[in-house]
Amino acid sequence: MTARFVLDESSWSRAVEVEASELSNAILALLGRLDVVNERNEGVVKHVDFYESDLGDEIKLYSVLFELDCPLLLEHDVKVLLSLALDRIGDFDDSTLEAYDVEFNGITRFAPGVAWGHACCTNRHQVAMLPLPLSGVSRGEISVKVENVINQVFFVVEEYEHLSFFRTVIEVEKADEEMFEHLASSAFPALGWADDVWRGLKLLSRPYVDVRSELIRYLGALNDYGAHCFSQYLEENPQQLSGVLSSRVGAATTDENGRTKHHPASIKDRTRSYRGDERVFWWHVKLSPNVDRIHFLYEPVSAESSNFEYGRIIVGLFKDHCILPG
Repeated sequence: MTARFVLDESSWSRAVEVEASELSNAILALLGRLDVVNERNEGVVKHVDFYESDLGDEIKLYSVLFELDCPLLLEHDVKVLLSLALDRIGDFDDSTLEAYDVEFNGITRFAPGVAWGHACCTNRHQVAMLPLPLSGVSRGEISVKVENVINQVFFVVEEYEHLSFFRTVIEVEKADEEMFEHLASSAFPALGWADDVWRGLKLLSRPYVDVRSELIRYLGALNDYGAHCFSQYLEENPQQLSGVLSSRVGAATTDENGRTKHHPASIKDRTRSYRGDERVFWWHVKLSPNVDRIHFLYEPVSAESSNFEYGRIIVGLFKDHCILPG
């Protein structure tokens, strides 16, 4: 597994300046983000000397974690959790790095992790930083300069930054169909996928590379807003659902009409297997007015989707156009 994340040691330099509660909360937030990275099997690394990270006032991270007389106190449970997490993270190879000093947000700082991530981006492998999320920490897409080379590097704190990073990876690395499928669970983690759904990328009217940006945009919107819209409007205001979804997705998003739903050939053409069941995917996003569709259905909260507050959108097929009556 090739890592997509690296710990940013430079973000720990203000640790001594903040209240103990803020420091503990920031560490727990970072550990929570690491859990997400591990659950999605995205890979994370750190510099071999990460325990030497400067927390300010010449206090090192290893001192906080392991020395009883350290002036910077941290709750015992937080220290244990952080130590366990760091022990599970491998080290990156820094032998090819030309510099450890980096510049971003107008400040030059010693940051081997950021330098390594910057070098990966230069080599067309996008890597994001995981900073300690204290107030004022760098976040989002930041211009980082190393040895006069500037790259746009992501600093991930919140889930929306996490998702934005992986959607950018698909674009920047010009992901082919196989890579798109591989990255989908990270770029669109709230979506489910029917069996063999990805073969449909070859069934669109335009070549995959020509629709890649549209797929990222519309699948991203279904991931971020789709289930919430259905949970709000499906029962109480179903007549408004299509309009709200279309607005959120950024393209016409509709259900099929009643005549189509009673047409055997149309039913069969939209039926796919999902979790061992045959399901019909009536709802669809229109990439163009008359051609190319993303077909999906809404799965309310259930035992299978209990981790999703509003239920889940399941993508069933990509196709130029499904069969219609007549």
